[in-house]
Amino acid sequence: MRFVVACDGSDPSLRALRRALPLAQAAGAALDLVHVIEEPPVSPFVQWAGLDADYVRELLEAQAARAREATLAVTRAAGMDAEFRVLRGRPVDELLNAAQDADLLVLGTHGYRGMDRMLLGSVAETLLRRAEVPLLVVP
Repeated sequence: MRFVVACDGSDPSLRALRRALPLAQAAGAALDLVHVIEEPPVSPFVQWAGLDADYVRELLEAQAARAREATLAVTRAAGMDAEFRVLRGRPVDELLNAAQDADLLVLGTHGYRGMDRMLLGSVAETLLRRAEVPLLVVP
């Protein structure tokens, strides 16, 4: 049994991980922690601000390193081993690929509304529509 947990290091993703841990322990499931770096980094903000793509990539790599440390600290505190992987691509596509043979896909939601949601999109909402494995979305 294998659970895939989307881990970006944010409070919502850490809440999702904390919710997944007892479920994984009870089920005897392995944890596959996945962080996705959007490639290429072409969000509307990056384009609007005229930021250098290489600079943005460096920031995203640093964020991935922080997410790795934060999530592995949570799993170690719970006495569980986990694999942390960094994937590159579109977050929805990469998470769906990572979860193809999983028994559960777990992610936190930021709960964006209004203009923030329009600008940032909703990975959780798209996964709800497209996932072919059970999905646990933690607010």
